[in-house]
Amino acid sequence: MSTPDAMWRRLAPMLAARRSMRLYDAAARSFTSSRALTNKRPLVPAAVPLFAHGRARVLALDFDAKIHGAAAVEADVARVLGWLEETGGRAVVDVSTSGGRHILVPLAPGVTVGVAELRPLLNLLAARLPTLDIVPMTNATTGCITVPGSACREGGHRHLIGNLATATDILTVGSEPAVLTRLAALLGGPSHARPHTGAAVRTVDDEIRDTTVAERVTGTGRAARLHSRLCRTTPPPAAVRAFAATGRLDRSRWASRSEARQSVIAHAVLSGATADDITARLDTHEWAGVRDAYAHYRDPLGAVRRDTARALGWAASSLPEPVRHTGHKLKHTGGTTDPVVAMWLASAQDWAGREYVSRRDRWSTHAVLQALAWGAATAGEVIEGVPVVALGGRSLSTAAGLLPETTVWSALARLRDIPGSPVLLIDRGVGQNADRYALVPPRGEAPIHGHSDPKIGAPTIDSVHPAWSVIGYRHRILYETVAAADRPMTVDTLLQQVRIGRSSGYDTVLDLRTAGLLTVTDGHLQLGDADLDDIAHHNGLAAALRSRTVRHRAERVIWRQWLAERDAQRIPTPPPVFTAAVIVDDGIAPPDEGLWDSIMADEPRYRPDYDPYASLSTLLDAIDPATTAAKQRNTAPMGSTTLGA
Repeated sequence: MSTPDAMWRRLAPMLAARRSMRLYDAAARSFTSSRALTNKRPLVPAAVPLFAHGRARVLALDFDAKIHGAAAVEADVARVLGWLEETGGRAVVDVSTSGGRHILVPLAPGVTVGVAELRPLLNLLAARLPTLDIVPMTNATTGCITVPGSACREGGHRHLIGNLATATDILTVGSEPAVLTRLAALLGGPSHARPHTGAAVRTVDDEIRDTTVAERVTGTGRAARLHSRLCRTTPPPAAVRAFAATGRLDRSRWASRSEARQSVIAHAVLSGATADDITARLDTHEWAGVRDAYAHYRDPLGAVRRDTARALGWAASSLPEPVRHTGHKLKHTGGTTDPVVAMWLASAQDWAGREYVSRRDRWSTHAVLQALAWGAATAGEVIEGVPVVALGGRSLSTAAGLLPETTVWSALARLRDIPGSPVLLIDRGVGQNADRYALVPPRGEAPIHGHSDPKIGAPTIDSVHPAWSVIGYRHRILYETVAAADRPMTVDTLLQQVRIGRSSGYDTVLDLRTAGLLTVTDGHLQLGDADLDDIAHHNGLAAALRSRTVRHRAERVIWRQWLAERDAQRIPTPPPVFTAAVIVDDGIAPPDEGLWDSIMADEPRYRPDYDPYASLSTLLDAIDPATTAAKQRNTAPMGSTTLGA
């Protein structure tokens, strides 16, 4: 039997979604304080977080013995383990001193799940398992679970059921990719799926669902089926086959015949059956129970086709991409060369190493700078010797090795605000246009020029490999420094060149050696036998990259629709319309005394002493002297003479 310290040291890092833990406060009777995850087992109960960036890679089921007792917990745990065996799941089980148990189901490498995706399955499980507490998996912020070896509130520690080597293998290999979808189908999940209404106001989730279903369904109408790469090749569980043939209801997994028949339909759809295939099976002896379950409908075949269409949409939208599918292995090769951008990237990375030397966001900033350089080299332009690039945060997050979009946006905001930064915002994005950046030399450095010696080739500029999202972004700079060195270097030389502390540096080198990316020969570091593409393939990063691409595409579609609706609703403000003249005094109504008082207050300015045109004749002379003289001649008395006559 393994010791508690050994279980904690081995399993806690494998189960923790983030490198932290929460400690139990006996006075508050909850997990309140948080601190960094340590190899040393805490003396108080400690729980590790289950979610990172809102996604979980372990399904943690917590069975509490306080109300129903330890015997009920054992029965529920045995039932769940049986269901997992039927659906391709693998689990680690531990027990506390109070009799409560945990079932820890690792998902396939590269497969993660959010709270919204888990909620329907958790509700199905909670309805069938009275001792199950689903709270840890329903909060992406505070969701946590104590692990084998952790101290218990009642004293003692959590005991691992089985040996430590088997538990390590289960957490390393994981379950089959479709275990959650199969488990939901086993419990009649499609019957509880929310129908797709096609509302007028579409969301990103609606767009993602439609795009995913369109890519994963072949054929149309009653000939539509699930894509072959997603189909299940093993036969349905025995209970499903029994209901299909006899109509016998297993009350431990189905509360009604509706859930049972939908489970049969879902398993047929997961095997690649079409609506016509399923209706044809109703005439066989193996599906006599399903035929009887639909007999009370006025149109049984129509009801079967409706349930098949719902199950097909549910399966196509909920199944994860097969992470180890040979046709989807990630190949991160190529890159491009650009001497100007390469010189900027070298100076920008050196500047970031100095400015961010003691900051936690240093490594994500290095990745963002790399993504900007890649974007400038592949889709940018050079204006007066300065590279200019316009890329949105979503595109940069993919090029930065699957960095979270929020991390990219915050890194860009900090780079824009730091004086002397090599990233200069020259045009803020509007509508569908992204922000435009000029990649300038950091303050105090010479302008960017290419290599003067044509024999020296510019280094290849590539995006950040997605494998670093699994290994850790801080490991990338050390690995690439060793890869670019002309000769093997010592660890101290590497740490001095990268500007990283000894403690953190040695831990990073150890992680790279564990991953097989670096080896040590005679005290010098060299590249190992492991390949980043193989690490990405093992962790299903091709599926993760595809999933992010689909989500980004859906978000852009919704954004364009919103812009179009806004422009359509934008009505220019009409100019003011004057329907009637303003009448100061019409001679009928009583005069406006206030108006006349204001006029008379300025009366001295209009006296003849101040107005050269106060008299009518003077004003007419100024306007038309000839006309005024003619009028005077016409009005003169007869017989009168004028001078010069």
